Amino acid sequence: MSEEKRKYVRVETLLYVTLSDGKRSLKKVIHDASPGGLLIESDEPWEEGTVLGVLIDTRVPIRAKGKVVWIKKEERTYKIGVEFEELDSDAAKEWIDFLFHFQELMVH
Repeated sequence: MSEEKRKYVRVETLLYVTLSDGKRSLKKVIHDASPGGLLIESDEPWEEGTVLGVLIDTRVPIRAKGKVVWIKKEERTYKIGVEFEELDSDAAKEWIDFLFHFQELMVH
């Protein structure tokens, strides 16, 4: 997706996230993130359209529901775009604050 089409600025991170579709649960690293979603890398693919429980490992763990909106196979891994579908207002505020402060730390 081109930068012009993105709704949000992406922030490079190395946070852990646990994703679950009810059948399996995987702990992965978030490579970049925005208020609207995550980019993760995984050895195992998820189908586009899969709804996932999301638990982001921050000071205050952030719980959400997300949907796999795209997947790209690389050599041995998959890059997976997850868009938030449900993120309550308290979690959304915590997530946005976290991203803002994380980005500020990386700039300075």
